[in-house]
Amino acid sequence: METQIITKDSLTEPHKNIECRLKLERISGWSDTVKQFAEYNAYISLDMIQTGKRMHDIFIKNGCNVKDIQNLLNLACPQSVYRWIKGQALPSIDNLYTLAKIFQVHIDDMLVSKDIDKI
Repeated sequence: METQIITKDSLTEPHKNIECRLKLERISGWSDTVKQFAEYNAYISLDMIQTGKRMHDIFIKNGCNVKDIQNLLNLACPQSVYRWIKGQALPSIDNLYTLAKIFQVHIDDMLVSKDIDKI
């Protein structure tokens, strides 16, 4: 499947292709926030090291160590948690959701974006 990128300049060009017209109709229905995001052509990625540090800070603030997190999430070994706090890996969505519930924070509060200034 081929992906077409619709840029700001291509929106002003006349489109003969019905597929392009349908894409333009869909874009016109986007919210201003989505249009702004698309205009900047931004791709937000997570800063894994800063995310790991933030999660570690949350664990410490709540009096939990790596072994506690392992037990709370029923993990077979603590290595996963060590990889998270070192920024080598991220928790699964299930584990991230569970951690957010345990520590009563939003998932977004546990994650750090690399490109937050572009939006």
